[in-house]
Amino acid sequence: MKFERVEFYAGGSGQETPLAVYAGGERHLVARIISKKRIMDKQSGQIKEVFECQLTGGEIVKIDKKLNTGQKQPER
Repeated sequence: MKFERVEFYAGGSGQETPLAVYAGGERHLVARIISKKRIMDKQSGQIKEVFECQLTGGEIVKIDKKLNTGQKQPER
């Protein structure tokens, strides 16, 4: 599925998670997040989060969210 845009939710901790994707003019809700990874592109140095999500219709999708290079990384 190719989406036109992704709607994110920022909870109390400030971390943004995907809430819904828009494809074909329709809104598809994210039922659950299966996995979340933080990846750095070695060529550009760009950091992104990759979410593997299941939509309410059962379809599994991957959502990439680029992080600003100036954004503070959360401590683990």
